[in-house]
Amino acid sequence: MTTAPDHVTATGHALRRATAGALSLGLLAVSVQGEPPAPWESRWMPAAARGKCAVRAWRVVTALGSRPVAYAAVAVRRVPPSSGHRRAAPLAPSALLAATEVTRTLLCRAVDRPRPPVAERLTSVDGASFPSRHTMIALVAWDLALTNRVAATAVACAVAASRLKLRAHWPADVVGGWLFGSVCLAFADLCRASSETDDRGPRPPRGARRRTAARAGRLPLVATAPGGAGVRSR
Repeated sequence: MTTAPDHVTATGHALRRATAGALSLGLLAVSVQGEPPAPWESRWMPAAARGKCAVRAWRVVTALGSRPVAYAAVAVRRVPPSSGHRRAAPLAPSALLAATEVTRTLLCRAVDRPRPPVAERLTSVDGASFPSRHTMIALVAWDLALTNRVAATAVACAVAASRLKLRAHWPADVVGGWLFGSVCLAFADLCRASSETDDRGPRPPRGARRRTAARAGRLPLVATAPGGAGVRSR
């Protein structure tokens, strides 16, 4: 029984994650387009932060998903190339983050979902509500900076909670931000797996591999006699 090479398995996993995430994001975007919060969102919406100290603390947390902090983290902690390969993912970390932001802006304008009421907001906001930019940036940027998906997910969850506590988003918005970031990371993993496959290059024909091994002294070189019998050379 043969097993698929690691790069083939990684490509398949990344493709499945990207497809599932994109479909889920699309369905969620259609369901919330231009709509007020659904009943389930009202039930899952946490209480707003109260008191100056609490608001300041949540603003510190939400800053982990802001542009200045995210780009600074990516610039300081760049994704290291895989050992044994000359190049890393074809998309540079900062370029991936910027492309993610641009795509999110287009989706945000298309969905055009209203934010929570102005009177309830405890922080400044920009643009429509879906998907949450801070949640998306936190997941993508800290994954690129830390090269640790679990740690990046923890940071993104904390930022998502801060956006709800500060009344900047509805629950579906932060879920959409996490899905959007997951799709972008799956796409980056897919590009990285494809790059590693290209670095390996095409395998030589079987006969060429045998001749190379024979020259290296690992295999006896077999010549074909006129009668069809193999003659083992020394």
